[in-house]
Amino acid sequence: MTQADSTTGAQGDGNPSPPARKRAWQGFSGLASMPHHLIIGAALFVLSLCFNLYRLGTPSIWFDEAFSVELARHPISQVWQIIFGPEPNMELYYLFLHYWLALTGFLGLNPTEFVVRLPSAIFAALSTVVVFALGRRFLGTVAGTIGAVLYLLNYLQLYYDLQTRAYGLQLLLTCFAWYALLIALTDERHPRRWWIVYVISTVLAVYAHLFSILIVCAQFCAVAGLLLLPGSWRTRARRQALPFGISLVVTGVLSIPMLLVSLQGAKTGWLPSPHFGDLINFIYNMGGYNKIYLLMLGGCCALGVIIILLARVPAVGRLQGPTGRPQAGRPQGIAPTIPGRVLAFVYSRGDPLRSPAGPMVWTLLCWFVVPVVVSYIISQGATRLFSARYLVVVVPPLVLLAGLGIALLRWRALQVVLAVVMIASALAVVPFYYRSVQVEDWNTAVPWLQQHYQPGDGLVCYDNTVNGAVKQGCQISVEYYLHAYPSRAHFTTDAPGAFSWTTYSAPNPDAAVDQSALAAYAAKHPHLFLIAGRVRDDAAEHRLEAAQQWLTGRYHLVSEIVTPTVRIWLFDTTSAK
Repeated sequence: MTQADSTTGAQGDGNPSPPARKRAWQGFSGLASMPHHLIIGAALFVLSLCFNLYRLGTPSIWFDEAFSVELARHPISQVWQIIFGPEPNMELYYLFLHYWLALTGFLGLNPTEFVVRLPSAIFAALSTVVVFALGRRFLGTVAGTIGAVLYLLNYLQLYYDLQTRAYGLQLLLTCFAWYALLIALTDERHPRRWWIVYVISTVLAVYAHLFSILIVCAQFCAVAGLLLLPGSWRTRARRQALPFGISLVVTGVLSIPMLLVSLQGAKTGWLPSPHFGDLINFIYNMGGYNKIYLLMLGGCCALGVIIILLARVPAVGRLQGPTGRPQAGRPQGIAPTIPGRVLAFVYSRGDPLRSPAGPMVWTLLCWFVVPVVVSYIISQGATRLFSARYLVVVVPPLVLLAGLGIALLRWRALQVVLAVVMIASALAVVPFYYRSVQVEDWNTAVPWLQQHYQPGDGLVCYDNTVNGAVKQGCQISVEYYLHAYPSRAHFTTDAPGAFSWTTYSAPNPDAAVDQSALAAYAAKHPHLFLIAGRVRDDAAEHRLEAAQQWLTGRYHLVSEIVTPTVRIWLFDTTSAK
């Protein structure tokens, strides 16, 4: 027998020998012996990441994303000056993105769409795992799994969390803050550790996005309700009331630097004052504008809430026979009234009052309702906070409530069928996200510009207006692509109406359409590109049209490109007409 034969078996047919098969089986059995929740969590992370990475780099960067990248690519001293000055929101994310770009640049990677969005995709996948962990610990594995799957398929979550903005990071920190808070309230072994984790994650969430302050308000309402609701949670919550109060004070103190800067920084006046129709539109948005899926999602949420409420009605929630013993033939804890028969028909999991489902329903409702209502009310004044991009933080409680409604059903077969139908409906909405994810189209026109650019040509961009939080940002969006896909094309410092990161302003944005300024600039360059994007209003559009017509009458129009977002005209300035 050769040495090769001895490793493959006496017959030399390539089949594993008994020791090899034993080692392989031990490997599989080791995997099978892993806690099932770890396997589910890992599977959910991979599944979420697959959805997040699919076509991640295909849609064009839009202005908000370009603004994030262009701000973060500057030296850290300049980034620090901007985020603790005129742009205080999302400070943590800008700092993270700065070092992410430094790392990817060190590895030789340009800041392409995929590269700059990759951290957000990972944050979103990690959020899915935290949603599952939160649901599993306090609502059960079934509710946690269904809720996490609905979360990773949610249109609103996909639309905003994958952008090169702070929403994905904020949502991850927010979910973890809720998880730490609930464990701190219920875990009697190491509550102090979890209060520290809660404070850290909450403070980081506030520095990731100021809207997280409304999440803190929701947490306060949730804990206040838990102090009043009957049950074991009330006793635990009252024991942890003082640590919770101290945690809020510490969170507030640590958030003071950002809060003070935000008073002087950019405001959200660009958001409109919301009306009831905007609230309805936000609800449609959460369901991907699919009414069937939205009705199913709302129905499952309502089912879970109704079951828990029925279980808490005194005449329903306790069933005692004439002898004081539970009556046979009905789930323990269900009264023989009409509501009790309804509860017994759909629920047979013991005493609902002894499970954490009741307090969790209250907590999830606070998490969902408080940010929506408070932002809606505040936005009736000068401060505008009601926006789907900010309210993406209420997606986790909604999907967890839906998961709970399915998990509370009496028959396993009905659970499976409803869960499959619900997930299939959510999956059917996902293609709509991939079709509508592109907000603005810059990745068509800018490559065209780079192809036509010749050394010495001049670039003029309009509109670069900066007015508080209103940034039209034509030049910023173009510069992103010039840096992500390097070429000879670049903006010169003397371009009329140019935006400057050094002064964080465009001193005279309308100079880009001023005839004398254009004539002086054209005299220095053989070709002139007039780029127009994100024009702010009709008056600005009229000035642009007049400038374009003046250039066409004075110089030779070589070529042009028009997309729904940006228009570019290329003029030969070597000889005037």
